Formats: sequence, C-alpha cells, structure tokens
Amino acid sequence: MDEDYLLSRKRIFNATVFVVIATFLSKISGLIRDQIMTGYFGVTYDTDAFTWADYIPNLFRVLLAESLIIAAFIPIYSAYLKNDKKEDIEVFVNSVINIIIPVFFVISLIIFILSPQIGLLLSKIANNQLDIYKFTVMSRIIIFSLVFMSLSSLATGILNSHNIFTVPSLAPFVMNIVTIISVILFSRYINIYSMAVGVMAGSFMHLAIQLPQLRVAPFRYRFTIDLKHEGVREIFTLMVPIVLSSGVVQLNNSIDYFFALNLGEGNTTALNLSWRVANIPLGVFSVAIVTVLYPLLSRQAAADDTKGIKESFSLGVREIGYVMMPATAGLIILSQPIIKLLFERYNFGPQDTEKVAYILIFHCIGLIFFGLLMILNRIFYSFKNVMTPLKVAGLTIILNIVLDLVLSRFLDVGGLALSTSLVALFNIIVLIIILRKKIGNFGGKRIFISYAKMAASVAIMSVIVFFLWRYLEKFAAESTGIFALNLILVIIVGAGVYAGCTILFRMEEVKFVLGLFKSRRKIE
Repeated sequence: MDEDYLLSRKRIFNATVFVVIATFLSKISGLIRDQIMTGYFGVTYDTDAFTWADYIPNLFRVLLAESLIIAAFIPIYSAYLKNDKKEDIEVFVNSVINIIIPVFFVISLIIFILSPQIGLLLSKIANNQLDIYKFTVMSRIIIFSLVFMSLSSLATGILNSHNIFTVPSLAPFVMNIVTIISVILFSRYINIYSMAVGVMAGSFMHLAIQLPQLRVAPFRYRFTIDLKHEGVREIFTLMVPIVLSSGVVQLNNSIDYFFALNLGEGNTTALNLSWRVANIPLGVFSVAIVTVLYPLLSRQAAADDTKGIKESFSLGVREIGYVMMPATAGLIILSQPIIKLLFERYNFGPQDTEKVAYILIFHCIGLIFFGLLMILNRIFYSFKNVMTPLKVAGLTIILNIVLDLVLSRFLDVGGLALSTSLVALFNIIVLIIILRKKIGNFGGKRIFISYAKMAASVAIMSVIVFFLWRYLEKFAAESTGIFALNLILVIIVGAGVYAGCTILFRMEEVKFVLGLFKSRRKIE
C-alpha cells in the first residue's frame, strides 16, 4: 500500500489519459453507428424494435455479469493478487468462467424461445405499432451475444485488476466498427436486421481482442469448478444483493423505456440517442476516472487504508466535477446544433432533431450526478458492502415511477430523462450521508471550494458560448462544413475560457495535472 500511496496519483493520471483516448474513440464510433442507423432507418418503430432487441441482452449482461464482476470479482481477485495467492487465483477464475458459460447460454436460450412473447408484450405497450416479427428475428440474432459479452466483462475485470485499461476500453470501439461495416455492407439486402448481425459479430470481437492480454494473469484455463472455494462462495454470498441492486437500476431504465414506447413512435430510440450523446463526456471522463480508481480503492479497502480511500474519493469527485460541470452547460446550450450536426440527414429530419435535443437537455442536468454516483457505489463495493447501495437504489423505483408518471404528462418524453437525473441526485444525497457516517469527514470543505470555483468558471463560459453561437449561427446555415466548423470553434473557445478561468482561480486540479506533465520525465 506504500507503493500505492506514493505512486497512485501518477498512475491514475497516466492510466486515465490512455483510457480517455480509448473510450473517446469508442464513444465517437458509437455515435457514428447511431448516425448510420438513423440515417438508413430513421427514428421509427423499426429502430425501436432494434433498440429493445439490443437492450434485453445488455440488461442481463449488466445485471448478472458486469455488476457482479465490478462489485464482487474485482475486490476478491485484487485481494488474491495483492497477497500473491496464485493457486487461489487459478481455482477462483476458472470456477467463475465455467459457471458463467452454461448459465448465460441457458438464459440466452430461454430468451431465444420466448422472443415472440416478449415482442407481443412490447407491441401492446406501443399500441400494437411495434413489428413483432422484426423484433423476434433481431432478438434471436443478438441474444447469444450475451455469452460473449459476459466473458468479455470478466476479461475486462481481470485486466483492470492488473492496471491494464487501454485494450478493454478499446473493445467497444471494435464492436461499433464491426456493426457499422455490417450495416454498410448488408443493409440493402437485409434492412434493419444488418444492425443485429453487426452487434452479434461485434460482441465476439469485443471478447477476442482482450484474450491475448490475459497472459499477464497468473492462471491458465482448465475445466474445473470448485463451489467450496472461499472466493467462489463469497461471490455467491454477494450475488443476490448485487443482482438485486443492479436489477433496481436496470428496472428503472426499463420503466423509462416502457413509458417512452407508450408515448409514440421513435421515442425509445430518441431517448436512447439522447442518452448516448450525454454519455460521451460521462463515458469518456467519469467512467475513465472511476475505472482507474476502482482497483486502487479495492486494494486500499483490503488494507483498511481509510486515509487513502478518502484521498482517492476526494480526487475522483473533484476531477469528475471539473469535467462534468462545463460539459453539462455546453451540451444544454448547444443541444440543438449538436444533434443537428450529428444526426440530421437522410431519414432523420428536423423534427427528430428537435425531439432528441429536447430530451438531451434533461439528461444533461444529471450528468454530474451520474458521474458521482458511479464513484460512490464503487466506494461501497470496495468495502464489499453491496447492501447499502441496494437499499438506497430500491427506494428509487417508487420515486422513478412517480416522477415518470408526473413529469411525462407535462414534459412528454423529456420528463423521463429529467426523472432519471432527479433519481440519481436522490441516490447521491442518501449515499453521501451514509458514507460520511462510515468514514468520517472526507474533505467536504475542499470539495466545496473546488466546486464553487468550477461553478464560477462555468458561468463565465456559458455566457460567452451562448452569445458566440447566436452570432455564428446565422453564418452556419450556408453549408454543413461551415456549420461544423463554427460549432467546433464555439466548443474550443468555451473549453479555453473554462480552462483559463480555472487557472486564474488557481484550482488545485489544474495545478495537479500541469505538475504531472512537468515532472513526468523525472518520475519515470
């Protein structure tokens, strides 16, 4: 832990830089995938059918694989790795692999069989407008990707525990590229089904590119399952609360999607597109910071290093705020031109731009909340405490349903996005109160001062961005190229103003990053 304490900041920065680049490529390729989909197929019940066909295996992957690996596998694996227990790692990892494969194959097979019934349910919610046949075919094409993606999540957990982040972060990029190629090559022959074929092929590649990196792990695959092994028993002990906790989050997402489907054609797709755009800064920066911090937090928790946990938590909270606050303001102010530039072409018209941009505003309100919630949950998971996030998340189900019902009446589908943001805020407030009781003061004053400086910088940036775009917008109509250049110019100016203000305010976060750049050669 002394090594972690001395080098953690350098490692966090260096690793985060690579993860940010890799994740940025993944998010951009995801946007291009969505551009291709909406350009070829529009925002219709057909794209709603694909969105649901893709959502269901992702639901089970997040519910049963990804969350279990984040909350249980990484802390246990990290503890064995720290104590150099190679025999335990061998038995533990192979047991998990050999449990995952048959379990997820059976789940996939059940969903494959029940796809027509699921499609019928969704069509009834959509006032019998959703094409049951198309949903069934796409669901059956995609569903066995669940096996590949679950194994891929396990591979990501192992590699992250060894401080290998770049290749796992690039896996979604490869998956998106494969999907894009599939649509371009096959859409003229198989229409919307080309999206499903691409997702299935891409999920295989998502796993395949990570396999060579697994040679760093101190185990070799063999067919063995030891249900009596301490680590395996611990995972089973943690499994129920973890699955329930993840289930609450996914249930909230499903509720939003059900409401969107009931509100009319293309609303599920529009809600999903808005979230993907909002998820660019969230996924590139917040996820990168949390991804790099979590293995460190797990080691610190295993060593009962409360001071280190407080430092890591404070650093993560401040860095997330430093990026998310200006991103929130920028996306809200420029929501319409951003969506117009990204998607408005071919079968995606101006009315679709207005709809998605409107939803995006409400999603962006919660950007910082989503980022902070990630790190708060990881803090509890690092202590192997999954019950607290579960109990708090459980309360959000009722809150989310009530807010969806009320807000959708006044704000239409935008109310669903606002509900998601408010639920995340509620989650954060409760978890912070509980965490403070557990570890004491975690530098709230220091965090508050940083956030106050960020808020002042964002206010200055917002005024400049708003009036600069209003001036340049009149020239942007001349061509798509000029529109894009003007928008990029406004974003660059806004980012520069914000960075300049934070430097003038002598923010610690800026000095920390600049200091690392200056001293990097000396440290290495």
